[in-house]
Amino acid sequence: MRKRIRYYDELADFNYLKNCVEKVEIALSRMENLYDITEEKIVLYQNYLFSQAPEMVPQFIDLNKTRAFPLLVKHRVIRKSNVIQFIDYARDKKKTDILFYLMEAGNRLRTAPASLNITRKYTPGRSKLPRPERNYDFSRAAAGTMVWLGLEPMPFLVLENKNRQVLLLSRYVFDCKPYTNFYSGYTTWSRSSCRLKLHTEYIHDIFTDREKEMMVPVYIDDKDDSLSFTPTATRQQADKLFFLSVKEVEKYLRAERDRLAPFTRRSTRTPMWTVFDQFAYWWLRSPGNHPIEKMYVRDGVITSENSIVNGDDCFDYFGVRPAMYMKY
Repeated sequence: MRKRIRYYDELADFNYLKNCVEKVEIALSRMENLYDITEEKIVLYQNYLFSQAPEMVPQFIDLNKTRAFPLLVKHRVIRKSNVIQFIDYARDKKKTDILFYLMEAGNRLRTAPASLNITRKYTPGRSKLPRPERNYDFSRAAAGTMVWLGLEPMPFLVLENKNRQVLLLSRYVFDCKPYTNFYSGYTTWSRSSCRLKLHTEYIHDIFTDREKEMMVPVYIDDKDDSLSFTPTATRQQADKLFFLSVKEVEKYLRAERDRLAPFTRRSTRTPMWTVFDQFAYWWLRSPGNHPIEKMYVRDGVITSENSIVNGDDCFDYFGVRPAMYMKY
């Protein structure tokens, strides 16, 4: 039996990621999803949030990430000693919603901190960590938040939640591959080696049996790149994992900043094109400007430049970042 590949190493990949908004979001999300976590990991996240994450708060304000601020307060990134500086910064940047929240939080930090649900300071050897069960109730998973899935939990970004199913996208690029290994004039999604690998190695190495059962099959038309939930004459092959299309990226990840994806150390085993060694280029399923090209995301921009599909040289090795629908 083939040995299962570890595409994500939680401790190593978090430490490898440089200080950025995305790193803070991953730490905050993990602290809200504590199953299968060790004391070593929780100490890592809490130390990072308390000591390094505060310098990223101005960027959260610049990006108007209002949803994050209650968690930034809860996990002691924003506290009584630094809230005034963030209030002043939000006022200067005219971020009204964040300003009002910070002013209220500042008052409550002084008068009633318990009402903010602040986590208690962790002391190794004195506190017992919770061991919650995995929760697959996605009913409160709002677009823009993260959930953690997998045999070894890894983060997935929620793109949409409706009709009791969620559209998820891997937060990390966890491998680096050419789009296909058997180019023959024109390569469609259905005939690509990336698609084959998604449905053989990746799905079995990363996800639990329960998660695989929850995945919703979709049907992707090679002619117009569209996706549906029912087969038709031109959509016979079902996909549980797939790459996003250009239209889907433009719909769900509107800002270029939202399209940046950190990469795992495993993905750098092959040549990886990155943005300053922090964010990866990643494949889409849409056709490129020429038959031998496919679209991909580079620096948050959608393009097909230098994307020869069959991996003749390092220009063609881009990141694998799968999406999926899951029912609940």
